[in-house]
Amino acid sequence: MAKIHTLKIANFKGILKFEHVFGMTDFVCLIGRGDSGKTTILEAISMVLSPSWNLSFYDTDFYNGNVEIPIEIEVSLFDLPKALIQETKYGLFIRGLDKSTNVIYDEINDDHEIILTIKLKVEKDLEPKWYVINDRIRQEPIEIKAYDRASLNVFLVSDYIDRHFSWNKGNPLHSLLKQEDPINERTNVIIDALRVAKENIDPNAFHNLNKVAEKIKKSASDLGVNIINATTSLDFKDISIKDGRICLHDDKIPFRLKGKGSKRLISIAIQIELAKSGGIMLIDEIEQGLEPDRAKHLVKTLMNQKFGQVFITTHSRDVIVELESENLFLMKKDTMKLVDFDSSFQGCLRNNSESFFAKKILVCEGATEVGICRAINEQRVSDLKLSFALLGIGIVNGTGTSFIAYCEKFKEAGFDVCVLCDSDNDTINKKKEILRLKNIKVVDCDKGKAIEQQLFNDLPWLAVQKIIDYVTYKRGEESVNELIKNQYGNNLPEDWYTKESEEIRIALGEASILKKEKKSGEIEDKAWFKRIDHGEFLGEIWYNSRTEIYETRLGRQLDELSKWIENA
Repeated sequence: MAKIHTLKIANFKGILKFEHVFGMTDFVCLIGRGDSGKTTILEAISMVLSPSWNLSFYDTDFYNGNVEIPIEIEVSLFDLPKALIQETKYGLFIRGLDKSTNVIYDEINDDHEIILTIKLKVEKDLEPKWYVINDRIRQEPIEIKAYDRASLNVFLVSDYIDRHFSWNKGNPLHSLLKQEDPINERTNVIIDALRVAKENIDPNAFHNLNKVAEKIKKSASDLGVNIINATTSLDFKDISIKDGRICLHDDKIPFRLKGKGSKRLISIAIQIELAKSGGIMLIDEIEQGLEPDRAKHLVKTLMNQKFGQVFITTHSRDVIVELESENLFLMKKDTMKLVDFDSSFQGCLRNNSESFFAKKILVCEGATEVGICRAINEQRVSDLKLSFALLGIGIVNGTGTSFIAYCEKFKEAGFDVCVLCDSDNDTINKKKEILRLKNIKVVDCDKGKAIEQQLFNDLPWLAVQKIIDYVTYKRGEESVNELIKNQYGNNLPEDWYTKESEEIRIALGEASILKKEKKSGEIEDKAWFKRIDHGEFLGEIWYNSRTEIYETRLGRQLDELSKWIENA
């Protein structure tokens, strides 16, 4: 029942203009950085399909506060309640969806899916008006009543959900109550229950107030007012359903006093029951108040249900890894539509989910480069420069040869992409040219060199000695000397540590990336720095040597990286 196919938003909060086709998707997860507009999308859906007739709007709800341009939120729905598409309701305004092209037409054909388009418009008088629209109808759009919008069962789970636990009209519990008793839904069983409760309370309560009441009776009598029959009783006005006095309790404790995570889960549970007969569930920051395992379980549960439609937002990688790429939609600030992903993104998303919240992507060929970039970030912060977090830069581990595909996928998704990589693989080198043609910034080494070899080739000898000391401490002096000797030859000078030479630098570079073949045919990785923490050490040495290596390839690499970073 009632699922969103297309959403349009104009001049609402931080969104000037927006349109996205969700198609026949039942589960939508909106991702993106803070203030990109994800929550605004949920709020827009909640308002255009609100069961309330008196929503409050303010000048601040208009884009840039410009009240001269109206707020317009338009949603096209399919799988509609039959009652809404009868001719006596809105049947004359139905439109047609061609599912093969996802195009909606004002005229409807026999092979079309039925669509109803609802529009909310708020002008400078701040009075919301809801319409059902169809441009083929040569008359004014017809208003849709709050009662009919309530039949769509759309509710938003956000930071303000205490009302979800009361039985007021317009709340999820009241909608569930109507589903339980559709024949008598216009009778108010809550008020009837309150009347019975009042009859039971009045004769048996308030005895401790009688002495004060008697004094007032006497004083009133002295003034000529006879209130001899006065009693202390509940004022029905104060227990009216309008005030939400009737709500769910856990024993004697109202649900509204529970923790944030528990309240959100209970609210979602209520809406799941609603969705079983059709409904649209909106959950802002689904992981809020939940441990990672509970967030994962919640998402899997919602994904596995085969009823209703669910829209969520998240900043959690634990949530993203539970979803299929087709369920993810990326929102970027000041954009007019969402970025959607096909199944080819699945691997990239699973391995780099947190990076999809960034503005720009720095792809690193492997763990060493990841560590180097993390160190560069830390050193920049120490120099009082803007951090990667503030600039919205995400670091991605390309896990070796996968970095080419990752670069292409992130670029395809609309990110500005830079890659830090080696140049010791001819096959990969050829593919890097394709990346450059796609406007991906490639920061690589001299041809034939890995990043470790470039470091040993270009760094000042004092910096090289610090690296040797680090490796010796980690691996032992005997092991390090043996590896260097094997690469240099049997005539390795005894004073090689203090006596700089090109041959020693080459031997160090070769030793640092060495892979040793075992007798079984397996390859044992003897490389010195293939870990993030080792890369962090190298990155600190590199960054702190920047003034001395400015004219080298290593210096140019750091300069290119810095320019790309600072252009964020």
